[in-house]
Amino acid sequence: MTMTVTPEAIAAALNGGRPAEAVLLLEAWVEQHPADADAWFNLGWARRQLLRHAEARAAYRQALANGISEPEQVHLNLAALESDVCHDAAAARASLQAALAIRPDFVLAWQNLGQLEEDVGNPAAARAAYAAAAAHAPGLGRPVARLAALDVFEGRPADALARVEQAGAEARSHDDLVELSFAAANALDALGRYDEAFDQASLANQLQRQTSGLPHSPREIEAQVNALIALFPAGLPPSPVPVAGIRPVFICGLFRSGSTLLESLLSQRLGIAMGGELAFTPMFMSQHGSSITPATRDAMAAQFAAGYAEFAQSVLAGATCFTDKRMDNFLFLGLIKRAFPDALILHCQRRPIDNFLSMFFLPFADNLSYANDFDDMLHYYRQYRRLMAHWQQQFGADILPVGYEQLVSDPDGALATVQQRLGLAPAPAVRADDLIIRTASAWQVRAPVHGRSAGRWRHYAAHIGELAAALAAEFPEFA
Repeated sequence: MTMTVTPEAIAAALNGGRPAEAVLLLEAWVEQHPADADAWFNLGWARRQLLRHAEARAAYRQALANGISEPEQVHLNLAALESDVCHDAAAARASLQAALAIRPDFVLAWQNLGQLEEDVGNPAAARAAYAAAAAHAPGLGRPVARLAALDVFEGRPADALARVEQAGAEARSHDDLVELSFAAANALDALGRYDEAFDQASLANQLQRQTSGLPHSPREIEAQVNALIALFPAGLPPSPVPVAGIRPVFICGLFRSGSTLLESLLSQRLGIAMGGELAFTPMFMSQHGSSITPATRDAMAAQFAAGYAEFAQSVLAGATCFTDKRMDNFLFLGLIKRAFPDALILHCQRRPIDNFLSMFFLPFADNLSYANDFDDMLHYYRQYRRLMAHWQQQFGADILPVGYEQLVSDPDGALATVQQRLGLAPAPAVRADDLIIRTASAWQVRAPVHGRSAGRWRHYAAHIGELAAALAAEFPEFA
């Protein structure tokens, strides 16, 4: 039976965040209107939200074949699909270059190309792309901030500071000022001008809070943790979910706790495929999270396991042992361990005051509502530790703590227990430049392992010394 659809119904599904419904409507629409290029584009977008990457790619290409207006936007979306979902840097680069061939002044494509070249460790190409973006849009914050980060990485923090100060006078918007203020803070930090750096970071966080639509809500965070504990209580019988034929290693913890360094070392030294921040778990939770109840828990875990395995192998060239380093995995360990009872969980931990300071010096997405204020960080940290204590009680030795401080001072020692648990032999060395690394610290991860960030908070003791003392008293294992 052919579905009857209207443009209004399609728009409501797309704008209402219901991609599964939008896909059904759009598939029916293009069956009736196969020449509608815009509908094919929207179908590609909706399929991409559901991680149906091959079908999304086909829809985008059909939009191009049908002569869509502004085809550069299609290539931009294809690049996001290839990079963020499929982990295919070459395909993403080709799509961005196609967009720029159509429209050489397409600033967003230049900016995304710069980010892609950072991800794969090509500083010269990243710098050229960001410079092109900045040339086409003077005063735009993001490309200038990333150029400044490259300056700092290459040992020229004074150049970085001069660059962002000049751009600040031409900033186009509040968001541009946020980007440039964080960049200035990090340049001042690299110059050893710590009081100025802290003041600049404080300003950057204040500016970001003014534009964030999601203020930190202690009550909502506590309710979320309470609900997860109630949904997956201690003492559940063993999971009945069948083995999925893969061995994912889930990495979790607080942002800026060393997860990217850990993942890259596991790849370089043990040959574990890098999954990075695999997109399946947040997609599954956005579509099905409200359907997980005590009555449906095991059925949903089985559905999660099957879908996760299929997706991971499709984007990781059939790898069976791989890492998944979404830091918010810690929220979903109940479901993850029901789906993969034998999965190893690596819990990245770092001295919290250093962890907080690192977050304070970086711009995060609005959904990290706690990252702009030390009091909010402390509240979130307590709730995260409360939930991790619950999971640790349930899963015991399957959750393996990995300390940042040991990881940078004795990486072989930190990896030894992981290697033993997984039964892996050392792998042939892999150069870090061959790995796709998506993190604010991508350049630091590619450098030789060092411990310069351990104890960084002491440079800022005049500003956060009382918080450091309170954290050491409450969490003495990090004192």
